[in-house]
Amino acid sequence: MTTWDDPALLAMFPEADAARPPAAAEPTWLVDGEVRVADGAAREVLSRVALRREGTLSPAVLGREPLLGAPEVALAVAAAERAYQGGEGLWPSTPIEQRMKAVLEFAAAVESKVDAVAELLMWEIGKPRKSARDEVSRSVSYIRETVSALQRLRSRDLELLSASAGGIAHFAHTHRRPLGLVVCVAPFNYPINEFLTTVVPALLMGNVVIAKTPRFGALANALLFPAFRDCFPPGVVAVLPGEGHSILPALMGASRVDVAGNAVGLVSALAFIGGEGAANAILRAHPTPFTLHKVLGLGAKNVAVVLDDADLEAASAAIVKGALGFNGQRCTAEKIVFVARRQFEPFVQRAVALVEALQLGMPWDEGATVTPMPEPNKLAAMRALLDDAQAKGATIRNRDGGRGLFSLMRPAVVAEVNASMRLYHEEQFGPILPIAVFDEPEEVVEWQRRSPFGQQAAVWGAPSAARALVRRFTRFVSRVNVNDVCQRGPDAFGFSATDKSGFGTLSLEDALLAFSRPVLVQATEQQALEFSRSR
Repeated sequence: MTTWDDPALLAMFPEADAARPPAAAEPTWLVDGEVRVADGAAREVLSRVALRREGTLSPAVLGREPLLGAPEVALAVAAAERAYQGGEGLWPSTPIEQRMKAVLEFAAAVESKVDAVAELLMWEIGKPRKSARDEVSRSVSYIRETVSALQRLRSRDLELLSASAGGIAHFAHTHRRPLGLVVCVAPFNYPINEFLTTVVPALLMGNVVIAKTPRFGALANALLFPAFRDCFPPGVVAVLPGEGHSILPALMGASRVDVAGNAVGLVSALAFIGGEGAANAILRAHPTPFTLHKVLGLGAKNVAVVLDDADLEAASAAIVKGALGFNGQRCTAEKIVFVARRQFEPFVQRAVALVEALQLGMPWDEGATVTPMPEPNKLAAMRALLDDAQAKGATIRNRDGGRGLFSLMRPAVVAEVNASMRLYHEEQFGPILPIAVFDEPEEVVEWQRRSPFGQQAAVWGAPSAARALVRRFTRFVSRVNVNDVCQRGPDAFGFSATDKSGFGTLSLEDALLAFSRPVLVQATEQQALEFSRSR
């Protein structure tokens, strides 16, 4: 045992004889309209929701995940090419109304599996029951709202544009056309929602999709394979579980030879949510990266700033919830808090009280918000950050903060964080709330200026006092939240980032635009109208 171990948490894990994990799943994958059972290598899927046997903990076995590689990638790419046929295949040629109908049928199929998918999310990634159900339900709503957004976008496309140049009248209307083969890679923290919010817009616009499941959450995604098979033509969707380093280089490196004898990448677009290192490796594997459309969601170190005149009750409640929701394993979580010196101790005291009131437990325990984390090395990584901070003068303010066992950790409120500490600069992506003090807002602006991340910031205070700081932050991040938490939604708003936090924008409409390209048809007025009606 280490000084961080908390034996009292042992009793929170379920007894092996009383636990009821989901039935072990077969190692399946989706390709060319078939749900196939892999006949090659596979690995056990182990839950960090461990089972207790005579005072020891061991992971529950949930099933097996295929370990696919280059041969399976080749099958998926060949099927996608047959379905797309350079933009003249069955799916891109399907009228948009029929594509919308297929997607709505898929949404209904996903909705029928809310409970089953949520149960696997609880066991695979430790997501609390309510959050797991909400993730699936929100995904269904997102799909339907995206179809509505496409209907609005199409209505605008039907409008005739007019302009004049050199005294000559020009008339035009616009089309949106698919990009081709889109690769989607989702993260483990939202393996259903982040998966579907890229796959579905790409499909609606007529693309074909090959998706790589996340390291944790693969079995939950596998429950959707029959719905993909039944709602879309063969080759339109493939889903490949396994190791990214075995699948993604082969997928991104797939190419054809053009008339000049040069290799041209077959993958037209990449939607990736994960780490910067993995993103760079994936992009380097593409033979013609300049042709690649991309939407990237990467790391973040979102800051919350509490000004002198902030409402401390509202700010502390929102920041603790935003920073520690799902154990802080969210890119949009507040990763560091700067508090004006006069408000520092009162804010810390409120944060400590709120954190100590959080309930630890298993995902199905009523009221539990702090639950097991899926990454086997997560506690060790969090403890390294806490050791570093304490060695350099920081204090853990809440009772037993940072102590844990196996996969469960008590959140830590860390005060007096400063520039000498890793927590000041690095994204923790876990249940640690670092709090630093400032005397002048310029100190916080300077921190953001130096940060390589640029996703979001939150400013708490009276609008008159916050206005200048908000304006400064807009130069460095993609979203500033005034007296509100950092967040992705509402889905109608653009979710974007800058610098090392990402590239591109996702929203109900922006995702449709990201996975398509505009085409302008220009003609005389009467001809333009005729073309518009005949599309």
